Amino acid sequence: MQTFSVFTYGTLQFSEVMQAVTGLNLKPVAATLTGYQRFKIKERTFPGLIEKENTVTDGMLYRDLDETAIEKLDQFEDVMYERCLVDVQVNNETEQAFVYVTQKDYEDCLLDQEWSLEEFKSKYLKLYLKRIASF
Repeated sequence: MQTFSVFTYGTLQFSEVMQAVTGLNLKPVAATLTGYQRFKIKERTFPGLIEKENTVTDGMLYRDLDETAIEKLDQFEDVMYERCLVDVQVNNETEQAFVYVTQKDYEDCLLDQEWSLEEFKSKYLKLYLKRIASF
């Protein structure tokens, strides 16, 4: 059976969010993605990601997702995202992983403001988990 890796930079960095979406109890590892930057989205609590030179985005890498989990993630991600294959760095090693990038048509929804994991955790995580519980 083929397995996949996914680099997460927003709400899916929280393993409880990933578990609510995929049904899998996965343990992520810290990773970075070069050449992309994360931004807040107008009227949303989750971020968007676009290519941008000379930037690095911190996130979490999940490994060993099966095709069913990837399909669930594809359904979970908003229409504004497309799944892309990228190189991420984990402990000075490079690995390939999927990442959900904001499609060009939706880049005007991004604010010129970095999305904050800590702000999301303190202000929105509990409510967000309740909202996606029925996913």
